[in-house]
Amino acid sequence: MVSVRKTISEDVKTLWEIQRAAFLPLHEKYNDSGNPALRDETDISRRIGNEFFSCFTIFFEDRIVGGLWYKVKGSCIAEENLGDGKYYLQRVFVDPIFQSRGIAQRAILLSEAFFEDARILFVDFPEDLGKNRRCYEKAGYRDTGRRVPVQEGLALACFEKKIG
Repeated sequence: MVSVRKTISEDVKTLWEIQRAAFLPLHEKYNDSGNPALRDETDISRRIGNEFFSCFTIFFEDRIVGGLWYKVKGSCIAEENLGDGKYYLQRVFVDPIFQSRGIAQRAILLSEAFFEDARILFVDFPEDLGKNRRCYEKAGYRDTGRRVPVQEGLALACFEKKIG
């Protein structure tokens, strides 16, 4: 069974290890300097309790298997003014051992319940990752058609989900 809860400081070390394992293959593929696999534990610690983020820990059968970060204030690629019902799903990661089981999709849906005022949710990801596309589509996100080049060989596909 999949569940989510707000991330607490005791989760940081485990989440950092999972984040590194989940994103390292993408860093090897794209060699991008902004890849989460390159970040340290403080990257996660500074988001917890930060008014610009809402962080969730993903559990599968009572074991931490991943995390989700939403940006709730500020801006993102798709929206200049987050807040007031607009949220950006900045990062989703699941331990590679537990990937391809629908855990991320279920965790996304569960985490959305924390945003009672949500009107629109945004997400972006490397456009060539079909697995990610299917996950977000199954969670109700739709392709906006917008692509944002990051570097040679890497462009982000922008998706959104309208609520209500």
